Amino acid sequence: MVCFSMKIGVISESVPPVQSGQSVVLYQLLKNLDPLDYCLITQKNIFSDRFQANCSDKLSGSCYQLSPDFNIIQLLVRNAISVKLTILVDTYLKIRAQQITKILIKEKCDTAIVCTGNLLDPPAVSLACKSLGIPLIFYVFDDYIYQWSNHLMRAYAQKYEEDIIKSAVDIIVPNECLCNEYRVRYGIRPTVIHNPVDLQQYEMMSQRHLKNFTDVKRIIYTGAIYDVHYGAFRNLVKALIQIDQPDLQLHLFTNQFPEKLKKNGIAGPVAIHKKLPHICMPAVQRSANILFLPLGFEKNVHQIVKTSAPGKTGEYLTARKPILVHAPLNSFISWYFKKHDCGLVVDQDDPEILADKLLQILNDSNLQNRLTENAYLRAQTDFNIRVAQNKFYHCIGK
Repeated sequence: MVCFSMKIGVISESVPPVQSGQSVVLYQLLKNLDPLDYCLITQKNIFSDRFQANCSDKLSGSCYQLSPDFNIIQLLVRNAISVKLTILVDTYLKIRAQQITKILIKEKCDTAIVCTGNLLDPPAVSLACKSLGIPLIFYVFDDYIYQWSNHLMRAYAQKYEEDIIKSAVDIIVPNECLCNEYRVRYGIRPTVIHNPVDLQQYEMMSQRHLKNFTDVKRIIYTGAIYDVHYGAFRNLVKALIQIDQPDLQLHLFTNQFPEKLKKNGIAGPVAIHKKLPHICMPAVQRSANILFLPLGFEKNVHQIVKTSAPGKTGEYLTARKPILVHAPLNSFISWYFKKHDCGLVVDQDDPEILADKLLQILNDSNLQNRLTENAYLRAQTDFNIRVAQNKFYHCIGK
């Protein structure tokens, strides 16, 4: 356990053990800290998803849930913005800032870390830190402006982002592309902390948690599937139909409803499995013939895809299985996997090219070995939990 003389308040839309990639990262970064050295503040009820698989163990630090419930305030904010009642959203913002301020005072926090993912959290925590005179660290998991598909929500975030950036003592981002985006936008140099993975967990984990598959070649994807993925998945389904090999299947481990996936063109040679607990992911990913890492090509998701760093990236690199990346040319994951030759990249919106590359990676054992060896080296270098924790401790002045 790591003990320090100061206390941090961590404000995030999702905190462990709620299912999300952001929760996984926070768990990895905070799990070795003394529980007395931090507290968690969130608007999501950490027990509301108790019937779903948790992403991690629960952290031991104090955890506060803001009111009203996440789903209620999300609906209120969306409705207010849709009718351009920003004065009402500003009222919610002030209430949020007051709630957070009271908790930071109660917990005697010396520093606050606010994460993206919620429209109101970053400006609310910025206001709270100014009123208390304590440092603010802005943890930008996704571009705060462009993560919103609604242009009015995007405009609201844009109104506050520059002030948040100027008031923060440090900005943390999960990849080099997002770092460059904020450097160009504001002339700053954020700290890059790649979303960490516990390599030891992958070394120790057997496949005992995984049900037996039939004798098929498995392309596996683990995690959420939403707007930024649909186009890439549709291309993969078309590629599989073109290849027409009955023993080649796409296996999805996700909480998304099959009906919604089918509605968005993800059907055919596809097996949908319920998302398993995060502890099972090493076994699931290691059962793959190919791990699929997609991001979509649609214009409406272009900006967020460009700087997105899927939380599963480090996991895939660690799993020692060949990775097929299907994402736009200027996206972080296409750039990273090309630069380090740690996955086969298809950066064109073309199912036929995807089909050719899929067959190439399936049939070339030398290519598979080269990619998996390079991938594990990158996991050790960039995504190792020890590296991430040390950078994080440095950022918070520990």
